[in-house]
Formats: sequence, structure tokens, C-alpha cells
Amino acid sequence: MAGLLAYAFLVLLAPDLLLPADTAAMTQAEQLIAAHNARLLAVSFGGALVVLVGLLYTARNYRLSHRGQVTERFTKALERLDSDKLYVRIGGIHALEHVLLDSPEHHAHIVEVLVAFIRDRAPRAQEDIGSPTYLRPGPPSEPDADVQAALTALAYRPNRPRRERHRIRLANLDLQRANLAWAHLRWVDFSGARLDHANLYAADLVGANLFEAGLEHTDLFAADLRGANLLRARLTHADLYAAAVEDDDDPCWPEEWKFHEPTRTLRGGPAPTPRPRGRP
Repeated sequence: MAGLLAYAFLVLLAPDLLLPADTAAMTQAEQLIAAHNARLLAVSFGGALVVLVGLLYTARNYRLSHRGQVTERFTKALERLDSDKLYVRIGGIHALEHVLLDSPEHHAHIVEVLVAFIRDRAPRAQEDIGSPTYLRPGPPSEPDADVQAALTALAYRPNRPRRERHRIRLANLDLQRANLAWAHLRWVDFSGARLDHANLYAADLVGANLFEAGLEHTDLFAADLRGANLLRARLTHADLYAAAVEDDDDPCWPEEWKFHEPTRTLRGGPAPTPRPRGRP
């Protein structure tokens, strides 16, 4: 009420505030027209101010509503991850992936959830599965469908490095035969992990930690391994053709790389253009 009274008072005083002090040279009709225009300008200004405040209020409500909807989607997706049914867990991972695409504010939280899910569901890497001391059944030939779905969501997440608070750690996990072609895996910690027979075709592994990782028969064709730590990694029969590595005096890749012959050979002509075999 006080605001309306102040606004009405401002409209009444608009001629005194907006018109020049010397109006004696103006006729009475001109003074009336000038006063009317001044009051009309004050009314227009007040209307524009009301519209602006309304737009700001609507935008604020929309942001709060959108944030609440995203939070609700995030919560429901988390509930699905705890299901004992495989298809429900996969649906929860896909729901998290959609939230990850739509909400940069939830980026770090969703990445942490996906990493925790993979570490909880994937088997631990074993040095020698056939040894007498290994009593449990051997790990699967490829990741379970829900683990692969989480790996896919993690590998093709939006590129928002400033939103990620911690380095992604997938160390000491058995991820054999995982499909990670064209994956974004910069600075990921795979130390001690088993990635044998995995598809890392054209994967971005810049700065990744692959110390003591199992990479036997792994497809690393056209992968970007610049700055990756490959000390003591097992690379027997790994396909490293067209892979990018740093050329320095103190390399961080195994000594046997100097003698590795690519499994894919060219019969004349330029190097082939890599073609995607996984998700782009």
C-alpha cells in the first residue's frame, strides 16, 4: 500500500519534477499538454518497472522449479541404482546421464556416483586367476551390462573439467573387454586395472595413469596416450598403431614399445582415417 501511495504521489508531482522551472513563456494549453506528457512518462516508467520486477520474479521461480525438478530426477535415479533388477539399474544410469547433460550444477555429484557405482559393482583385478590361492569364481569375460552402462555414461560425459572436483579413480578393477571407443578418459586413474581385450579405439587417455595396468590384446588404435603413465603396463599384442605418444628423452612407456610392431599393417598409401566402432 505504501508503494502505491508513493507511486501516485510521484505521478502527481511528475510535472514539477520533469518540466523546466521557467514555463512562463508557454501558453496555458501548452502547459497542460506538457504536464499531461510528464505524468504519462511517469506512468510508463512505473509500468515498465512493474513488468521488469515481474520478469525477474518469474525467472527466479523458474530457476527454483527447474532445480527442484532436476534434484527430484537425480534422487529417483539414485533409488534405481539400488535395485536388484538389472534393467532398473541400467534405467537409473541412463536417467543420471540425462541429468548430467541437462544440469552442469550436478556434474561433480553424478560423476562421483558413477565412479562409486562402478567400483562397487565391478570385480577387483586379480594377478593370476588360475592360482591355487584364488578361490572365488573368475571375473566375467566382459563387464556386466550395468557396469558397462556406467562406464559409457562416464566416458562420454560433457567436457566440463572445472566442474570435476577429484580425479576419476578406477584403479585395481577388472574391466576386461569394456567398450570405451572414442572415450574421454583424460587423467583417469587405471593403475593396476585389467583392461585386457578392451576397446579403447581412438580414446583420449592424455595424462591417464596406467601403471601396472593389464592392456594385453587391447585395441589402442589411434588412442591419445600423451603424458600417460604406462610404466610396468602389460601390452602384449596390444594394437598401438597410430597411437599418439610423447617423444621425449625420458619416456613413461615400457621399453618393449621400441620393438613393438603394429598388428595392422599398411599396403601402401597414407594411413587410414580412424572409423568409429563405438559410441561417438
